[in-house]
Amino acid sequence: MTMRDANPVCDPERLPGSKSRFPSCFLICLALLICGLLPETSHAHPISDSQENVYVKRDKVLISMQIFVEDLYFFQKLEPDEENIVSQAKIKKAIEQHKQFLLDRLLVRDINGEKLQGKVVSVDDSSVKPEGVAMSDLMQFTLVFELEFPLEKPPEFLTFSQELVDSNAGFPAIVRFNLKQEGSETPYAVGMKPRDPQTIRFNWDHPPLAPDASEADWQKWLKERREETLGITSYGTIYSFLYIEDFEVRHEILIPLATLESFFTLEKKNPDFLSVAEQEASRARIEEFFAKSNPIEIDGISVKPAVSRLDFYGLDFKDFAKPAEKKRVSVANARVGIILTYSTKGTPDTVKVTWDMFNRSVWSVESVCFAFDESFRPIFSKLERNSEFIWTNPGRKVSLDVSPVAVMLSPRSIWTIPVVSGFGFLLCLMMSLSLLRRGHSYKRTLTAVAVLFFISLLSLPLAQVSFANPFQPVPEISSEKAEAVFKTLHKNIYRSFDYHTDSDVFDALAKSAEGSFLETLYRQINQSLKMQEQGGAISHVTDVDWESIELQPRREPNVEVSQDERSFAVKATWTVAGTVEHWGHIHTRTNKYQGIFNLEPVDSAWKLTSMELLDEERLPFQTRLREVKVEALVEETPENTEEPVPEKQSADTSSP
Repeated sequence: MTMRDANPVCDPERLPGSKSRFPSCFLICLALLICGLLPETSHAHPISDSQENVYVKRDKVLISMQIFVEDLYFFQKLEPDEENIVSQAKIKKAIEQHKQFLLDRLLVRDINGEKLQGKVVSVDDSSVKPEGVAMSDLMQFTLVFELEFPLEKPPEFLTFSQELVDSNAGFPAIVRFNLKQEGSETPYAVGMKPRDPQTIRFNWDHPPLAPDASEADWQKWLKERREETLGITSYGTIYSFLYIEDFEVRHEILIPLATLESFFTLEKKNPDFLSVAEQEASRARIEEFFAKSNPIEIDGISVKPAVSRLDFYGLDFKDFAKPAEKKRVSVANARVGIILTYSTKGTPDTVKVTWDMFNRSVWSVESVCFAFDESFRPIFSKLERNSEFIWTNPGRKVSLDVSPVAVMLSPRSIWTIPVVSGFGFLLCLMMSLSLLRRGHSYKRTLTAVAVLFFISLLSLPLAQVSFANPFQPVPEISSEKAEAVFKTLHKNIYRSFDYHTDSDVFDALAKSAEGSFLETLYRQINQSLKMQEQGGAISHVTDVDWESIELQPRREPNVEVSQDERSFAVKATWTVAGTVEHWGHIHTRTNKYQGIFNLEPVDSAWKLTSMELLDEERLPFQTRLREVKVEALVEETPENTEEPVPEKQSADTSSP
């Protein structure tokens, strides 16, 4: 995420109506923490309030931690004397103890979630006077701890977190987190709660712009960041992508692993990491959780989802549509992606989504809905008490338009000759003439002819030979008509795969293909539409373009031709563009083919009966973001964008 990215609740730059927005944000944080995190018995306890200023250089991370002396009382158990004064000596001793405390509790992790090893380089305790500090004045005196974390190379990602208090602590701890990247004066600021990781992405070639950069320059910079990360600019926010399509509603959810564990804890040996085996062991529980969460109603009926995919992603993974490499992931900065599919009988009339995954860690969701060519921004927010989104069909109905092509070309008339009977009749005639010439008796000749004639009559149904009328021209389809017939059938084939079940696909294919070729064609086309780069997902054909279609001679070598003389063959060169869309971005692949197709009449309709593939070429693979055009949305500005601008903010961080 970019430094303009910050939590909608805690980001100081996203609170309108004030020149100094941080105090307001801080008060909100305090209110949330006091109301939601404190036990009823701990009203009297104060809040640990500190400030962590981070400066990230190419070779090291510098942290200036400013605390009140009161923190030493909380965490190092300072004891006052009889006059309720904490001596300077006790404070200095506590400072030494607090050095290791901060190194243990202020965590900096690399891209893989490994903790960076740091050291305390100095402590500024000049505010503490020799006479010590009265208990009533503990928040009047500050200490500044300077920490340093060496880096082997300029980091692409760093994850910061604070664990100043344990989960069973009687008081909360707020850290006002401020970060700057070397080469940029634009800060990232957020109120950081315990075990609330802040992951920040750094681009060292194009760091955040200066605070006084123009709005146009900032928008250009933000657009480039979104393109680099395929629109997933946040590493601490829940993303929800809802797709409404013919025959299917799909809900894709991307959630930080740390956020997921705020709902339930996954079993793991190392609290900081989830191994591959532990990921596999947790699948059933995660799938069950999401199958019951965020219910969806289609046409007024609650539909149970099928989990089509569940993956664990590290920080270096950008294209979530691809299958993730199985490896150990960090609890602090990994994410879980799950795809839930809801089958429909056609185009739904209404789709209702209720987001019910709210808790003390989840207050809002970054959500977008894609319904065919339209885009929507559902608002799921606990603060705004909005958890429902309803889509209503504007009148669209599924129309795949896969229709057979009638044969309009008439065949020649058929002549049929009974071979056995014809031979018998001829023999009968010849015998009669022969017998008469030789002077045989009339009676004997007539008897022989009669017997032979009777046998020939009985043989009429046997050994008949049929052939086309030789006096009629052979019917030949024109090049223009052959091209039109082929294009229609060929396009029907790809359109058939818009159906979602195998039986429906086969039924549609049967309108354009025949016989054993039908199953062969299904396997070939199905395999060609698979995008192995996207985990074997079946792409949706968006365009079929023919470069050339040539009518072939009737008897081309090595091409099987039907007995129906109206049959014909074409040699075609064509391209097929297919798309797979997940997580707000579209993958497009175009394949180029050349082949010879045979077409023949079957039950008064043209059918494809065979194909010889001559050449296949896969053109370059392309990925682009799906544009979100929503009329109801206000154009992104520094105050309403999910990449908050400081009066200009910076680096790449943890909210969308």
